[in-house]
Amino acid sequence: MGVIIFIALIYIIGKINFSEVYQVLQNTKPKFFALAFVAYALGIVVFSLRGMISVRKIIEPDFWFFLNTTLAGSFVNIITPGAQVGGEPVRAYYLGKKYNKPKTKVFGAVLADRIIHGMVSLFFVIASLLFILTYIPVSREMKIIFQTILFFLLAFLVLIFLLNLKRTKFNIIGFLKKIGIVKKINGNSKIGSVEKHLGNFTTSFKKTFFNKKTLFFGILFSFAVWILDYLSAYFLFLSLEVKISFFLVIVVMSLGSLIGDLSPTPGGAGLVEGFMIFLYSLVGISLPAAIIISILSRLIVYFHSLVLGGFSLLYLEKTLG
Repeated sequence: MGVIIFIALIYIIGKINFSEVYQVLQNTKPKFFALAFVAYALGIVVFSLRGMISVRKIIEPDFWFFLNTTLAGSFVNIITPGAQVGGEPVRAYYLGKKYNKPKTKVFGAVLADRIIHGMVSLFFVIASLLFILTYIPVSREMKIIFQTILFFLLAFLVLIFLLNLKRTKFNIIGFLKKIGIVKKINGNSKIGSVEKHLGNFTTSFKKTFFNKKTLFFGILFSFAVWILDYLSAYFLFLSLEVKISFFLVIVVMSLGSLIGDLSPTPGGAGLVEGFMIFLYSLVGISLPAAIIISILSRLIVYFHSLVLGGFSLLYLEKTLG
């Protein structure tokens, strides 16, 4: 997929008239750019608030410290490839150290919170994929086939996931014992330590993920986080006086986020921008505007993750040693 996007990006770059890009950039309205910046920052604040709600059965952190762990986690996520979960162990480490709780227990709650957020992300991705399948001009029969396959595939995955949760109740220790990876050996302190840490993790994960109130507010706040992210990109379009449907912004941003999760490059750098430019062009946005919007929206992400996240990581190191 990365190769395909790279080839598409090279093709698009060959068509760029950089003088037109400069002219469009000159007409940018600063107030809307400021709103885009503020909307993304508010999204981080809301994300921190939802995280505090999720972990409150394990710890009760103050907002300022939790916000710093969120930004520090974003820093780690943006400099590492993959599904952006590398920051969660970092957050769990500092929260456990600050509040004198087992880090594996805190990690269980933090990871459960992240999965809840991922479920909302998946919802937007699925909706966006369905839109793309509907929007791209292909035969009606092919559209129905692709949509049906996608629907049943997702339904099957969700069903398998729920059945496994109901059957095992997320009992990782029991599962590992069953397949022989972890065995109770009298007098073996290392095995006992592994079981203890796994027990801390699974207990806090279940306490967080299966709590109806936590699940409800987690999903609700996650929707708010994503809407603020989409608004950030939408304000950039307003700053350039480019008309676009808010739903189209949701589609492009959602699929761009998915590419970032699947990207082998740190934070999806390069691939996400190229893919967003391609999709914006596909839905009728002029190439100069698509380039500016894609790059500016990613610069906002990089600023919060790299600059603010980097300072937050330094602050946590200085505070906790």
